[in-house]
Amino acid sequence: MPKNPKQFNFIYAAALGLELGFLIAVPLVLFLVLGIWLDKKFNAFPMCLVSGIIIGLIVTFLDIYYLVLPFLN
Repeated sequence: MPKNPKQFNFIYAAALGLELGFLIAVPLVLFLVLGIWLDKKFNAFPMCLVSGIIIGLIVTFLDIYYLVLPFLN
């Protein structure tokens, strides 16, 4: 643990920023790839792709909401 409180705050903020970045990117990419794969499998372009993007956005929103919720209280 860093001895300087400012250094600790910087490390904490950087870790929170990395976590936020992953919470935004990972669900969107996973559901995007899943939608493309399902479109190719069922020949239903762009229905699964659009559905995957919408589901990915909802999951991302919920992940960010539950990450930020403790800071709002």
